[in-house]
Amino acid sequence: MTATTEPTRTTKRRAETRSRLLAAALEVLGEQGLARSSVESVCERAGFTRGAFYSNFATMDDVVAALYEAQAEQVIDHVEARLVDAPLAGTFEEIVAHVLHVLPVDRQWHAVRTEFTAQALRNPEAARVVTAHRSALRQRLAPLLEAALTRAGRRLTVPAEELVRAVVTTQEGLVTPALLGDVPRQPGLETRVIAGVLTALTEVTR
Repeated sequence: MTATTEPTRTTKRRAETRSRLLAAALEVLGEQGLARSSVESVCERAGFTRGAFYSNFATMDDVVAALYEAQAEQVIDHVEARLVDAPLAGTFEEIVAHVLHVLPVDRQWHAVRTEFTAQALRNPEAARVVTAHRSALRQRLAPLLEAALTRAGRRLTVPAEELVRAVVTTQEGLVTPALLGDVPRQPGLETRVIAGVLTALTEVTR
């Protein structure tokens, strides 16, 4: 074994350990909530020792922060890949429906995100994590949504990031009651509402 092979294997093994810990933490947090989750429960779910956990994370808050970062990247990559296939023809609502269709709705992650956001209201460090990741999400999604709207023959009348903020906030507000079981999810209603938001913040160019 060469000197370069061992560090490579060590790095790969560490990345795999971190990935498994994050996957286990997402499950545990989604099931038990942030307040009831523990390092031990995450280690048990992942099949690792506490030493493996602490070689990657200092606290459970660090795990949730890492989950935020990983989830934001996954959402962006997913939406970016799918928005390039947005229909060039059809009604404005059909194009909006396509955009909404590619936005992932995950009950497990929604529960974790909601709890960590609540914690951020009391914890300045958590608040900085939430703010930074939401800002990064808007910055990456803004040009994608603006390009899709341009193809649909509409021009923004507000900064692109503010448009994304309005869309994401509205979509979260529509999805939450459905995930709670308060109302059945209604894609048609979501499309009409988001289309209304986009119509109010854009203008026709053709």
